[in-house]
Amino acid sequence: MFTKAALNIIEQAISDQGILASSEKKDNYARVWSRDSMMTGITGILIKNQMIIDGLEKSIKTLANYQAENGQVPSNVYGDKASYGTLVGRTDATIWWIIGACEYMIYTKDESLKETLKDKIYKAFSCLKTWEFNQRGLLYSPLGGNWADEYVTSGYVLYDNVLRYWALKNAAEVYQDENLKSLAETTKKLIENNFRKNNSDEPKYHPTAYQKANGKYYLWASLNANGYDERFDLAGNALAILLGFDLDLDGFTQFLEQLNTEFQHWMLPVFYPIIFPKDADWNLLENNYSYNFKNEPYQFHNGGSWPIYLGWLCLGLRKRGYNEIPEKIVSQYEKLLSEKGSSFKEYYSTDKLIPSGTDQLCFSASGYLLMKI
Repeated sequence: MFTKAALNIIEQAISDQGILASSEKKDNYARVWSRDSMMTGITGILIKNQMIIDGLEKSIKTLANYQAENGQVPSNVYGDKASYGTLVGRTDATIWWIIGACEYMIYTKDESLKETLKDKIYKAFSCLKTWEFNQRGLLYSPLGGNWADEYVTSGYVLYDNVLRYWALKNAAEVYQDENLKSLAETTKKLIENNFRKNNSDEPKYHPTAYQKANGKYYLWASLNANGYDERFDLAGNALAILLGFDLDLDGFTQFLEQLNTEFQHWMLPVFYPIIFPKDADWNLLENNYSYNFKNEPYQFHNGGSWPIYLGWLCLGLRKRGYNEIPEKIVSQYEKLLSEKGSSFKEYYSTDKLIPSGTDQLCFSASGYLLMKI
C-alpha cells in the first residue's frame, strides 16, 4: 500500500527538467534540486523503475547545463535560473551530482552521455579539490554548507567527505581511472583514521584535538580547527556503512538500541544529542535560517527524524548483514504512516512524532522505498 503511494508521489514530481523535490510543486520545492533528484533517481535505479530513471537522466542534464565556471554544480535549478546556495554555497550538491550521474551511467551503460559528461565531471572534481583549502585530502564545508543548511556542523564534515569518496569510487569505475581509484582509497583511509578512535599510526589532521576526543561507536560528525564535533550524524554514518567503511557494527547497533530506549521509538534523530537554548551551540542555530526558524529542540535538523536518511541506514545495515533494526524502523514508519497519514512529510519531531515540514516529499517517499529494498 505505502509502496504504491511513495511511487505515486515521486512519479508526479517528474517534470520536463527532471525530478522536483516535491509533487506539491510549491515554493522552492518545485525545483530540480541536486541532492533530492540524485537520491530519488538512485532509488529508482535500485528498484528498477524506468520512469524514475528517466527522470534522473533529465535531472543530470539540467544540472549539468548550469555548471558554474569553477566546476560547481547548482544546488537547484528552476526554469532558466540556477541557485548555488543562499547564505552559503552547498558543497554536497556538486558531489551528489557526480554520484548520481555515475550511478546512472553504470546502470544504463550510456556511452554517449559518458563522453558528454566527462569534462564536466572532472571539472567538478577540480572544484572539490579547491575546497580542501589545505591540499591535505579532506573537503572543508562552511557552516550551513550541505543538506543540513541550518545546522551547526562545519569544517571537515563526515557526511560531505563520505560522499566525496562515493563520487571518486563511482567515477573511477565509469572512466576506468586509476588515479581516481587511488584518491578514493586515500579518502576512505583519511576518514577512517580521523573520524573515530583507532590504532592506526597514520598522522592525524589535528593531533591535539584527536587526543582529546572521546571514542564513540559511530564516526564523529565533523572536525574543525577548534576541535571535534562528537555529535552523532545519522546521514554520514548511514552512508559510511552502506559504502563499506570499517566500523564496529555490533557497537554501532547497540548505540542505536540506546537511542531507541531514550526516545521510545525507532524514528531516530538525524543529529544527536539535541541542542537546547541553554547549550553553547544554540547561538550557532538561532540566526542560521533564510525564511523562519525551524530548529527548535527535536525538530528539523535539531533532532528531527528524516525518513530519507533512515532509508539509507536500513539499506546500509542490511547490506552488512544486520536486518533486525531495519525491520523495526520500517515497522515504526509504517505505523506512523497508517496513523498520521501517508503523505510523506519531510520529517518527524522526535519528542511527539508529529509529521512536519513539506508534504509529498520525494525525499521521504524515497526513504520508504529504500527501507523496503
